[in-house]
Amino acid sequence: MHDSQLAANDACFYYLARSGRSTDWTMWWVFDGAAGTPPTAADLVAYLEERAEALQPLRRRVRDVPGGFGHPFWVVDDSPLDSHLTVHAEHLDWAGLLERMGDILAHPLDARINAWQLHVFADVSDSESHPVVVVMIHVSHALMAGPAMTALSETLFGPAAQPLRIDGLGPATPRPPVATTAIRGVLSTPWRLLRFWSGLRAENRRIARTGDDGGPSLTPRTATPFNRRIGPGRAVRTFTIDLPSVRTPGITVTATGLTAISQALQRYLDKRGDGCPEDLAAFVTIAVPDVPVMGVNQVGADVVDLHPGQDDPARRALAVDATLRLRRGSATSERELNRLHLVDRLPSRVYRTAYGTLRPPETALPAVAHTILTSIRCEPTVEWTLLDRPFRSAAMLPPVYPDIALAHSFVGVGDSFTVSVAADPEIVPDLDDYLDMLRESLEQSATTPGGTAV
Repeated sequence: MHDSQLAANDACFYYLARSGRSTDWTMWWVFDGAAGTPPTAADLVAYLEERAEALQPLRRRVRDVPGGFGHPFWVVDDSPLDSHLTVHAEHLDWAGLLERMGDILAHPLDARINAWQLHVFADVSDSESHPVVVVMIHVSHALMAGPAMTALSETLFGPAAQPLRIDGLGPATPRPPVATTAIRGVLSTPWRLLRFWSGLRAENRRIARTGDDGGPSLTPRTATPFNRRIGPGRAVRTFTIDLPSVRTPGITVTATGLTAISQALQRYLDKRGDGCPEDLAAFVTIAVPDVPVMGVNQVGADVVDLHPGQDDPARRALAVDATLRLRRGSATSERELNRLHLVDRLPSRVYRTAYGTLRPPETALPAVAHTILTSIRCEPTVEWTLLDRPFRSAAMLPPVYPDIALAHSFVGVGDSFTVSVAADPEIVPDLDDYLDMLRESLEQSATTPGGTAV
């Protein structure tokens, strides 16, 4: 495969997006705006231009191979850098900012034209009416994922622009050999299918011989309003608290958050009269570094049971934590890594058809979880600022998948811990009520003793 082609694991997100799903990834940073007047569009364009060379890995877009007989190429995007910058100069309160973010998420990028867009909300009042500047990047998931968040933050906001490094990303090419790639793809299809099926038979024999039951748990879960086909609309909510306030002796911060999500989902479903299923579960992302076949999306995922039948908060937290620790190894298990290498053998046309087709709701496979969680810890090596405005907090959101209507994220930077939620507003019309339940549950979970400190 050409080094400018998307890895199969990255191409998957592009194919999913082309089928009508929204797979874009977003993150945003909040800076104190009290230092002076809001920055102008000219200020921000000049600031970005100073960092143009360091941002070179982003200067690309997708070019398809004719007939889909090869994974797409990354080609050089020589459009002006300021065409990737949108400055929202009007004053927004916090609710107005979140509404604007939801509108952005409701309009997916077309990576063939523009694989990323930077939005700057220059004049915002936060939830406590303090002036802030908010910078948001909206990016194709084929180009960037959570593990790149720290590197991108330091390229954009470090005192000296550090060249952006996105692990697993190959170079963009000015002249992709799409015609010859398509011809080779047609000719190699029988051979690639043969390699796939022979590899699959060998893997099945290995699993039968060893009893390997590793890999993600993909058991369908009880249907609720949360795990059903969703529409294009998006609503966003977010809040930031001090990280020390969510550290609980004996369990991880992610498990503390998952316990809060478990309690909030249960309360929300009970309040709606839907009832909480016994198999309530979250699809949780897991970092998988240094696996080249994964491309830039060096992230696996597995399903974590949320134990709603455990009424005692401390016991529930310990049960969630134990399940999380158990499932974290699945993404790097031999069975899962072998699966990724097998999928990489598939002809691109077959792979594109499988991931680029959105089944009708009535024939779709049952969802394996009721919500999604991505949790990221950023460790800055330098101070982050924007035009002399100090950094306050950062956040991100994973995509809301077509059959799971509610997604969560946790981002920790320094002593800040930001919780964000995205949902289909038609399915979760009272998202503010859910957020209140989540915040209250998080405060309760964080004060629940879990055992010995780790």
